[in-house]
Amino acid sequence: MVNCILDKEKVHCKGVIMMERPVRKFYDDQLKTLEGMHAKLGFGTAAMLERSFQALKTNDHDGAQTVIESDAEINKLEKEIEFYVMRIIARQQPIGTDLRMILSVFASSSDLERVADHAVSVAKGILRVENLAPFDPVMDDVFAVGELAKNMLGQAIDAFSQHNVERAKEIAAMDNEVDSAFRELVDQILVIMKNQPETVQTGSAINAILHDIERIGDYATNLCERVIYTEDADIVNLND
Repeated sequence: MVNCILDKEKVHCKGVIMMERPVRKFYDDQLKTLEGMHAKLGFGTAAMLERSFQALKTNDHDGAQTVIESDAEINKLEKEIEFYVMRIIARQQPIGTDLRMILSVFASSSDLERVADHAVSVAKGILRVENLAPFDPVMDDVFAVGELAKNMLGQAIDAFSQHNVERAKEIAAMDNEVDSAFRELVDQILVIMKNQPETVQTGSAINAILHDIERIGDYATNLCERVIYTEDADIVNLND
């Protein structure tokens, strides 16, 4: 009679490995779990961004405070992903496409956490706004560029989950429009502030919000770059 010991991945009989459990399935399940955690982080960040921009449109201070308080959950999930990535690498020693995907999840999770930080920054900017009336001529454009950056992020998250390289390139190209609108709006707001010194505090808050929006576009582009790296093993800079 042969005495065998079952561990998590293999069966040992008298010190000799006799049979492999379905290790690849176990590994694939880990990769799927990681991608699911990444998607959850992405959707949570996108929802947080949506709430911050909605609060901006309605000058909703209570809504802005809710955004600020929700950041802790995003931070927690980002740390959980970091830990899970380290565990997979240590136990599975992935190579090739799997390794690139894992590294891309790790890097883009950090970027998504920073997007959440910018959503918080937008919310804090709302709390500093005193009177938007002098900026009525530009606020529709501010809302529009915010919507563009938000859509970029949502589409980039989808392209990442679908491993869609061509779509990632198309999304990244949208960042040029975000950058152009950012520069034009900052200049227009500075003119209003110069002509109406009493608007300096609110104008400064709006310009800070525009900077947050511009950076969100950059982080969405980073996510698109990670899609290309994962699928094609090509390190590209789409922010040029």
